[in-house]
Amino acid sequence: MVIGTERIKTFSFIEPEHPFYRQIRRFEEIWAERALLLGGINEEPAVEKTMIHSEIKGSFAPSRGWELSRFYHSFQYWDKSAPIGFHAVTLYYSVKTGEIEFFEFPKEPYLEGMVSYFEAKSARRKGPSLPIEILRYVPLRRLTFRLPASEGAVMPAVGKFKRRSRLKEAYDRLTAVAASLKGVPSSFSVAAPVGIDEAHALFYQEEKQGEDLSALLNKNNYRPLIHAVGGLHHDLHRLDVSTVPEWDLSVFLQTIESSIQLILFFQPERQVFLKNLRERLLKSVPSENRDDYTFCHGDFVCSQLLRGDGSWSVIDFDLAMRGDPYREIAMFIASLKYDVPFFHNAMTGSDSPGTGAATSQANLLFCEEAGDAYLNGYEERAKKRLDQKKLRWYRICSEIYYLALMFKKDRFDHPLFESVIGQIQERSE
Repeated sequence: MVIGTERIKTFSFIEPEHPFYRQIRRFEEIWAERALLLGGINEEPAVEKTMIHSEIKGSFAPSRGWELSRFYHSFQYWDKSAPIGFHAVTLYYSVKTGEIEFFEFPKEPYLEGMVSYFEAKSARRKGPSLPIEILRYVPLRRLTFRLPASEGAVMPAVGKFKRRSRLKEAYDRLTAVAASLKGVPSSFSVAAPVGIDEAHALFYQEEKQGEDLSALLNKNNYRPLIHAVGGLHHDLHRLDVSTVPEWDLSVFLQTIESSIQLILFFQPERQVFLKNLRERLLKSVPSENRDDYTFCHGDFVCSQLLRGDGSWSVIDFDLAMRGDPYREIAMFIASLKYDVPFFHNAMTGSDSPGTGAATSQANLLFCEEAGDAYLNGYEERAKKRLDQKKLRWYRICSEIYYLALMFKKDRFDHPLFESVIGQIQERSE
């Protein structure tokens, strides 16, 4: 199988006058050259699905502004006829070295344990391919796979390769969360830790059954399901997990500052609006009371929730912390139009006869209904009304964060961007 170079265009929102334009186009040229060496890629029956992961990373300093540090583009596809059943080819550019590197899975610079692990598994395999299912691969950060019991495990398990510097911390967080639920009635379950393989920078956890909620939601079920998630999220915030790190409001403010600067870097015409918004946000930062902090998941989105046989499971506690629950509530609502295909398609017009900003703006109200259902579920379980002013502040910050993520992840959609900007303007007034 080969990669069709005509389909690959990275960070298309970068215009010729932009300072990154030359680097991005050179990046594409090298990608095309590599694809030709690989023989080109055509769609073949053996290929089950394809995915592209792109990311642009940088940092902001008041004296220098927003600066690029690195970016990568990874083309991934699943093919059961292959030894591992999964392929990925990734190009990676670092400003520090000024060089563009190319690597094919399982080789990669930060998850070095993958090579020896899969080589050892391949050497022992008896059939044409490994009975391992790759679930998700985020270059330079993590890889998640499913390991059946036939591979020597007592039960089916999920394995996670992490950066060596993050491995123990992530495993300890999962261990603490699982311990807090042991023997306690709960509206959800979590994956129990199974073991850690420090030699390969890998840990295992129990496989939880159920369907990814982000794929399950549709126009017929989203209201009751999202309402139930609100109550579940409140229950999660009540967990007694004291060993996780504490969230830092000042770091969050730096993240929002960096997000605003990143948007301005690619959309300088928004300067007046975003700078005024930044000043208003900084003047109205909610008062910080650490006594109000609760346990937080750290990345609570629908794709981290599994629903099956009437029960719920919550997965991926790598970023768990104690922090302000309002931040996580707001981030969840903002995530719906990006994390859930049903809502995203409605927002971008994919499932509507109309297109453009007008359609996206109309469907934004549709997504707001889901947010309201979630908030109703949360408040009903909490038996009290949330602080609306504080929630509004965090919701504006969350929308800014996700707008910046559209650029960082190479997922820019102009109608969606305009709709969210309009929503921020309305909410900030």
